[in-house]
Parts: sequence; C-alpha cells; structure tokens
Amino acid sequence: MGTLTKENNLKLEVLISTMNKVSLDFVKEMFPDDRLENVNVLIVNQTKKGKELTSNFDNIRVINSYETGLSKSRNLAIKNAIGDICLIADDDIVYVESFQEIVKETFSALYNASIIMFKIETFCGKAYKLYPNNSKRLYKEKDIEAGSSIEMAFRRKDILKNDISFNILFGLGGNFPSGEEYLFLSNALDKNLEIYFKNKYIVKHSFQSSTSNMGGDNFIKAQAALYFHKYKRFGYLFLLKLVFFLFRKRHIKFNTIVRKIWIGLNAIKEYKKINEEY
Repeated sequence: MGTLTKENNLKLEVLISTMNKVSLDFVKEMFPDDRLENVNVLIVNQTKKGKELTSNFDNIRVINSYETGLSKSRNLAIKNAIGDICLIADDDIVYVESFQEIVKETFSALYNASIIMFKIETFCGKAYKLYPNNSKRLYKEKDIEAGSSIEMAFRRKDILKNDISFNILFGLGGNFPSGEEYLFLSNALDKNLEIYFKNKYIVKHSFQSSTSNMGGDNFIKAQAALYFHKYKRFGYLFLLKLVFFLFRKRHIKFNTIVRKIWIGLNAIKEYKKINEEY
C-alpha cells in the first residue's frame, strides 16, 4: 500500500454543504472535541438573497450560493477549497475526537493515495454499515458502490488536475436524487487515481437504513439513469435486472413490477433528453 513518507504540514479543510443557514451554531455542534480556531472549514450555503450566512473567523470561510442541488454545492466547494486534504461534509454530522490526526497520518502513510474512504459511526456507537474487516486499496467498481460522501477525504490537487467533479444531474436537488458519490469515485478509478479504504472512524451520523427506500420510485429513477450513464444501451438490461432483484428481495410487490420498469424507462428517456440538449 502506498509509499511511506512524512507530510507533517498537511492542511485539512472540511467542505460543508448546507442550506438556508444564518448562524454558525451548527458548526460548533459538528466539532465538539475541537476548538473552532483549530479547524479549517469552507461552507457552501445555498440560500436566497437577503438571507446570507457570514463568518468572522479567518479559518471558517463562507460562500453563499443562490443555486440549488447538492452536487453543485460540492463542486463549488472543491473549486474554492484551499486545503491540501479536503473532507466532504454535511451539516448533520459530528466528527470524532482526533479525526484530523487520523486523516493526516493516513495520508502521510499512503503517499500515493488520492482518495481515502474512512468509516461512519452511528450515535449509538455502531458501524453505520457493513465495512471490510481490513484497510485495503479499492480497485474495482463493486468496491465503491456503497461509498458515502461523508466518508471521503481527498488530495485537492489530484482531483482538480484530473478534472473530477460531482455530476450535477445526480444527487439531492438534481434530476436524479442519488448516485453522485458512485459516479465521483468511478470517475477517479477510470483516471487511475489510487483509492483506499482505512478501517478507522472519523465521523458520526444518525442511522438510516440503506434498504428502506430501495423499492421507492426515486431510487429506481436514479439507478436507471445511472445505469444508462455508465453502460449506455446495456443500461436497459441492468434496469430489468434491478426490478426483478427488488421483487425477489420483497422490496416491491408483483403488481408493481410493470410500473417500476416504466419509471426506469422514463428516467432513461429523461436522461437522454437532457444530454441531447447540452
């Protein structure tokens, strides 16, 4: 795994996407074990004119954006970041004690790593989801399928140099409400960037079942568009495979199969139309 080296002066920056904030109180809650002056933060606050967020801290920068969409927020943060290592964050997470040291030490040990995926802990002290038992390099598409943005830390220069960004069609507030994290990581793999998993917690988040919405229309819509984006005409086959998988696992009922397929087909049609317009 990576070349061992020392990078004692790495600057970390936490990139927070949020909406309609007028106070920095939420930032204090995110870092209960750190004094705010010891954390470098860039906040992208999607808001309306006249309701901007401001900061009097040199180390807490704020960009007020009048656009909507989580992927647009993430991309704006990456473009304006100044940290050597950046962490993706939402406004409802809490960082664990010594998270900065954990991230710095891991990147120092894995000098060739462009992206490192860490672990999320629930507020009950359990793993947020099923993780590998050991730290390892992530080579394959299946290794990144369940990746979450708040697990992610990356070398900013590597991301900018390789023109990697979040696809604005995907993610909350976009045309298709999920899939942006997978596409970001998949793009990095396609460009031969080294991605690793580190078996350490850096952040806490309330538990949300990843299977509770698998039969929902939004999930199927996003997956269908994602399949076509990635696999073109073979995306139709992946859509059928998904729907029958959901039926076998009892996420959907037999009498909804046709409607779920129709939702997926319409999503692909929408995706194709959007791309023809660009």
